[in-house]
Amino acid sequence: MALTKEQVKEFKEAEKEAQDSDDFREVAKNIAKAGDKEWAKKTYEKAEEKTDDPYELYYLAQCICENLGDKEWAIKVYGKTEGKAKDWSQFESLANDICEKLGDKDWGKKLYKKAEGKTKYFYEINQVANSIHEKLGDKEWAIKLYQKAEKKAEDSSDLSSLASSIHEKLGDKEWAKRIYGKSEKKAKDFSDFRELAGSIYEYLDDKERSIKLYQKAEKKAEDSSDLCNLADSIHEKLGDKDWAKKVYKKAEKKAKDSYDYESLAESLRDQLGDKKWAKLADQKAKELEDDE
Repeated sequence: MALTKEQVKEFKEAEKEAQDSDDFREVAKNIAKAGDKEWAKKTYEKAEEKTDDPYELYYLAQCICENLGDKEWAIKVYGKTEGKAKDWSQFESLANDICEKLGDKDWGKKLYKKAEGKTKYFYEINQVANSIHEKLGDKEWAIKLYQKAEKKAEDSSDLSSLASSIHEKLGDKEWAKRIYGKSEKKAKDFSDFRELAGSIYEYLDDKERSIKLYQKAEKKAEDSSDLCNLADSIHEKLGDKDWAKKVYKKAEKKAKDSYDYESLAESLRDQLGDKKWAKLADQKAKELEDDE
């Protein structure tokens, strides 16, 4: 598709003003979207010449693949990215792309192994396990990593996240139940109990247990924001409008500033559909803003 004179002028000016790889990549993307892939290719070449940073090379390879459909060139740039990659997240992201965009699972597997070798903490191991299961479908490898992640889990949130991964990816309800139990024992504050309650309801469909955990979260709530978030979760997960309404009323009593009232108003509209109550909260927020 031929570009208009205005587009040509606009892109030439943008290319002239471009200074680094990100700039040239953005200009090339816009040129490609406008329909001139040959010009876009030349601009992407300039973007490549301007960098040896693994993140910039990674995004460049993505754009080449998506906007030009040039897999051979993308493979070369992904290869350069691998040579520059240093930490687990770079290898994991690269492996995801190699599997998704190029369909090369053998190369992806090698990259996931490199990613695994760089992991130290719970989140990192859990994330790599999720990706391996999702992109490679390698259940055995994922299980080994989830076992490793369990040993690295430090708090209730880690364990809750792990349990949801195991249930969602592996469908292992019994293992998930056991880890949720460990998570509950480690739960200490409002966020722990709220997160756990929502996750147990979503993945185990255990409403009774979830209610008890939401009740514990309610006792641990310290401010209006906590209570508002709790009411949102109770309404979204349990569909209990009456309980949510009671908690929103508590949130209103705890509200101290315009932000608290604005957040409350948004929840009242989105969750309860109570425009009248939301309007009153908005008015209170405006009054406090004016006083400030």
